[in-house]
Amino acid sequence: MDQMSIFFAVGGLLILALILASIAHRYQAYVEERRQHVQRILKRVDEIDGLVKRAVGLPVPVEMERILRRDMLTRLQAAKGVHARYPGIDGMISAAQQALEQAAPRAASAALNEQKIERFSRLMGELEWLVKENRLLVEITEEEKENLLGMLVMRHSETLYRYHTGEAKRLLKSNQLHQALWHSEQIKSILQNRGLANEQFEAWYREADHLHGQVAKRLSGD
Repeated sequence: MDQMSIFFAVGGLLILALILASIAHRYQAYVEERRQHVQRILKRVDEIDGLVKRAVGLPVPVEMERILRRDMLTRLQAAKGVHARYPGIDGMISAAQQALEQAAPRAASAALNEQKIERFSRLMGELEWLVKENRLLVEITEEEKENLLGMLVMRHSETLYRYHTGEAKRLLKSNQLHQALWHSEQIKSILQNRGLANEQFEAWYREADHLHGQVAKRLSGD
């Protein structure tokens, strides 16, 4: 083989090596981009799961929990679509499906202390925002969205109503009138700010207003 042939052969090998290196680099970049994409999806799944865990022991409507769990399942399925062999993805999907099927209703009348009421209110505010701003991946119709928001508002209001009226009555009975007045004013303000007009809200407001009048009367010495 003459020198020119050797030169072209070596040059060809170098070009081939560069092409293979470029292909390998692009493949590694693709693998890394895919891994990061799945990681971003799983991070959001963890955030949604955090909301579900925060709801434990609180009277969050089961319909909302199911929406959150459906959202997690949808995201996990999307992650599998990106990387079908991602380690553990099938187990995650199976666990999410089982948790969705096992979601059970929580009683609205559960007794809550002040700390739990604060946790509950913060969580409900976040859930309402998620639904209003369409921050969930799972598809829900406008009718489902409207019903869900109405359910969240009712459950939130009912829970606060039960807590504040219960506290006001307890404090009134023990003659702690200023604290009782504060709780009766709180529930009136909460119901007014919600701005809903239905029979249940009106009944709650009438009772809160009556209770407020009783406390104010005692404070005035009548």
